[in-house]
Amino acid sequence: MTRTAPVTLVLTWLVAAALGYVADALLVGAGRPVLPLPASIGAVLAAIAVLLLVLAWPVRQMVRGGRRVGFRHATGALAMAKASGIVACVVGGWASGALVFLLTRAVISGDAVTMAIATTGGGIVLLVAALLAESWCMLPPEDDGGASPA
Repeated sequence: MTRTAPVTLVLTWLVAAALGYVADALLVGAGRPVLPLPASIGAVLAAIAVLLLVLAWPVRQMVRGGRRVGFRHATGALAMAKASGIVACVVGGWASGALVFLLTRAVISGDAVTMAIATTGGGIVLLVAALLAESWCMLPPEDDGGASPA
């Protein structure tokens, strides 16, 4: 597997932010309330980040010459890291788009802004943890024996 491309993550975050902004703008334009973000979602994203790092730590130790882990554990940790990065960009991007929309209104709802900030923060925490766990699960480049091409 290759590392997740930064452009993929940035584009995912930006598209989700645009969708979050547009969805709230359309709802408000139709006279409906904005989509509420659950109060606990930021904490859940942070908890997933901690779980991800706990799962990836043994793989990091193995890569550095420590105790071996099963290939299923290593593959699962890497797959969870890659998926968590995308999920973090979708959820965090949506929340940041909603946050931008809320902050551009004449009347700002403090609770909605607080929840959007918490969700955006949780998305950022999960994204950082996903990138860190992904780097922990990568094998170092193999040495080709010192032979240089002639």
